Amino acid sequence: MTAGLAGRTARSVRWSFGAVLARQGFQIGCAVVLARLLGPQSYGTIAAATVYISLVALLLDQGLSAALIQRQDITRRLAGATATLNLLVAAALAAGTWFAAPAVAAFFAVAELDPILRVLAFAIPVKALGITPRALLARDLQLHRVGAADIAAAAAGSAAGIGAALAGAGPWSMVYQVAVTDVVCAAMLLAASRGPAPNFALRSVGPLLGFSLSVFATDCLAYFSRNLDNILVGRVLGVSALSIYGMAYRILVVPVQLIGQTVNRVMFPAFARSAQEPERVAASLVAATRVLALLAVPLMVFVSCAAPELVHLVLGPDWMPAAALVSVLAIGGARETIFYITPSLMKGLGRGALIVRYEILAAVVQVGGIVIGLQFGVFGVAVGYTAAGVLLTPVLLRIQTRLTGVSARSQLASILPAAHAALWGAAGYGLWQLGDAGRLWHLLGGLVIFFALAAGALWLFHRRLLAAFLAQARSLAGRAGNPGDSGGHPGARAARAAPDGPETPDIPNEAGGLYG
Repeated sequence: MTAGLAGRTARSVRWSFGAVLARQGFQIGCAVVLARLLGPQSYGTIAAATVYISLVALLLDQGLSAALIQRQDITRRLAGATATLNLLVAAALAAGTWFAAPAVAAFFAVAELDPILRVLAFAIPVKALGITPRALLARDLQLHRVGAADIAAAAAGSAAGIGAALAGAGPWSMVYQVAVTDVVCAAMLLAASRGPAPNFALRSVGPLLGFSLSVFATDCLAYFSRNLDNILVGRVLGVSALSIYGMAYRILVVPVQLIGQTVNRVMFPAFARSAQEPERVAASLVAATRVLALLAVPLMVFVSCAAPELVHLVLGPDWMPAAALVSVLAIGGARETIFYITPSLMKGLGRGALIVRYEILAAVVQVGGIVIGLQFGVFGVAVGYTAAGVLLTPVLLRIQTRLTGVSARSQLASILPAAHAALWGAAGYGLWQLGDAGRLWHLLGGLVIFFALAAGALWLFHRRLLAAFLAQARSLAGRAGNPGDSGGHPGARAARAAPDGPETPDIPNEAGGLYG
């Protein structure tokens, strides 16, 4: 990897994290406000609409964005043809949504869902306009431009949604949020990428289809395996249960999107550009795993411990049934965040067939866990989903070993310090909760105790790893030296400095906003 690419990668990490943080902050804030204003029953309509709209967002792309990023050489003509194909599919999906809306509303037994989906159908082609420009900017690691579009769109959409809710729009607030978000985002992405101009040279897209269809098949399998819980809860237990489950599920996707998605945006093109350099791919994997674990595991263990206080203070007493689900799904969110890197690794190395095989297995395991859990109510679904993820962990470790040569033991060694620190924090939080204090003081005091003990455990028992993590963070923040040093990757120095990586010095070793 050249020094220039390493520098762009570090800059992209900073921009990507800032953009995802700001975007998700707006979207989560909007969701919380809407949840408090509407209550579980009315918010259930939004949750049901989100399940369908997420499927439409998936079908829009057909994996072509991933193919554009992964392919070594592309032309503007090819990109323009891809944009045309996106728009044609969007028009078909808009028509399909218009006619399918009554059936979707009947499936969830929510009559108001019919007109909401029909209006949202008109926003589908608008969203399609930004797909190819986003891929081209990501390919060139111009994520500061993508980030600017995402931040502005999320801010505008959240303002529109909250304003509509305060004006009494009810579940229709979602329509305002989605429409404004998509218009602003598409306009800014088109301006940043300067096109490309659509054309009808659709035959030129042919070479992309082999890889794109495998990614698309994978994404479809992932959608159904990861959304079947929402679909079944809404169908069997009703939209009130779906709103409770959906709000708890947001806790799972917060670290996946804030942390995992940031890494995914950067590491997918970085893996693709370094596919012919196995040592650098391995170094990137270990560095990314270490960062993901240290950022996600303590955070989500704290959320699991503090779920009752968080739900009561943030969402209100009407949402307290979600607390137990939050505790379980937060643990699943930590695991999912760590292994969010695996799909990026497989896609970046062009292993489309392997992605499909894994997602078939994941779908079977996750659907099994969800169906079994459904017999015990909404809490059983949360337990079944989380347990299925744990069962898939050895498979993910094996895949990463096969692709990089890094042993499962070395991968786990990158994760265990974060888990160890989180256990110390959880013990301190549990002892603090034995005292007699109000919910707010329980939460604030527990927060300080938890992270003080977690940081202390890292400093006492994993000092070299903590130093490596901080060095990597400084590098990504632009305060380190030449990003081309230490092997050319911003994470290479930190990975080599850790004590528990592979012995060879040169080989130290993602889910939601309302519309995707």
